[in-house]
Amino acid sequence: ENRNRTAGEVRKIFEVHGGKLGSTGCVAWMFERKGLFLIPSDAIEEDELFEVALEVGADDVTANGDVYEVTCSIDAFQQVSEEFEKRNIPTNLAELSRIPDTTVDLGVEDGKKVLKLMEALEDHDDVQSVTANFNIPDDIMAEVIAE
Repeated sequence: ENRNRTAGEVRKIFEVHGGKLGSTGCVAWMFERKGLFLIPSDAIEEDELFEVALEVGADDVTANGDVYEVTCSIDAFQQVSEEFEKRNIPTNLAELSRIPDTTVDLGVEDGKKVLKLMEALEDHDDVQSVTANFNIPDDIMAEVIAE
């Protein structure tokens, strides 16, 4: 609708949660645009997925909990997507995404703050997606959730 209104509202969300909204694109250098696929780990063996993914042009396959994350270049996205479909490999997610070059590990207090900020941003009607470069280790996440 109105970019100025939305920018003001998003700026306010950042301020309320102890952050500051930078200028457009000011942190874009910290992220790489890539294709991202999330595949249920019970749908295919990791070795088989790795072989298929690399054969068709994907960059990497990593296990992350109950899913495999497959990343590829933007140019290879369509080809990888079509190959997964052809081989009946289900995807929970298939999108062009911004992947952080590095991540920052957070402790309990910072983890709480960042998760509240992320939730507030995601709840805003005009926000389409939220990308971040933080990591909350499992043991700390358990503490954050418990409180």
